Amino acid sequence: MFVKDKVAVIFGGSGAIGGAIAAVLAREGAHVCLGARNQNRLDLVREKIRNAGGRVDTFIVDVFDDVQVNQQIISLAEKTGGIDIVVNAMGFIHDQGKVIEELNLNEFLLGVTPFLSAQFNLCKAVLPFMGGHDRAGVIISVVAPAASMAVPGHLGHIVGCAAIEAFVKAMASELGPKNIRAVCIRSHAISDAIQAGSYTREVFAAKAQAMGLTVEQWLEGAAQSTMLKRLPTLEQVAEMAAFLASDQAGAMTATVVNMTGGATIS
Repeated sequence: MFVKDKVAVIFGGSGAIGGAIAAVLAREGAHVCLGARNQNRLDLVREKIRNAGGRVDTFIVDVFDDVQVNQQIISLAEKTGGIDIVVNAMGFIHDQGKVIEELNLNEFLLGVTPFLSAQFNLCKAVLPFMGGHDRAGVIISVVAPAASMAVPGHLGHIVGCAAIEAFVKAMASELGPKNIRAVCIRSHAISDAIQAGSYTREVFAAKAQAMGLTVEQWLEGAAQSTMLKRLPTLEQVAEMAAFLASDQAGAMTATVVNMTGGATIS
């Protein structure tokens, strides 16, 4: 088992990506702790993992409330004895499709501020309970592929993705001496995430409608624009997260793992 007896905290644990990563980490022996805003959705993920024999707990958290995040993480760390793995799998509704002439400042910032605020708050909260000479830690962030793209109508989204990748690299330089790694999974649109309840249906729907397409047709077009002519799956992203969390990836930090099917090459 890749991560046997490690404690994994997954922010966005009720979502399609977070839930898939949680299931694989639990399968690989981790005690997973799922944080999100909706208890009902958390319960669904928790029951699936428990039914498969995994160890799982849940907690409600508003990642924009730094006091609440700190309190929840302190309580969790007291119960578990520390944290080994942290996954940021959160997503927020933002604009994709408007060019700058149509975009207002608030719409632009929706692609930047929520993502960075959540990243900062969760990282600051977990760090006191991670790392040390005998306990290696890793923080894994899942990000969309836009940082390396130049696409009209995605101004806030592109800037926000680039900022998360830069944040991860900068943070890695601070955390290395603490025996904590920071890595990023850059994934294209995930082929089966919408069927699993991902919020991205709402994000992609406006773009698809503007092109006279269904969301499913838009996803197929996105797949055909990649070198591999296919999009990553939830299983592939989750398995990659488990590998990155393991000792086998212990030399990897300040790294962006490209899972875009060749849509980006940097």
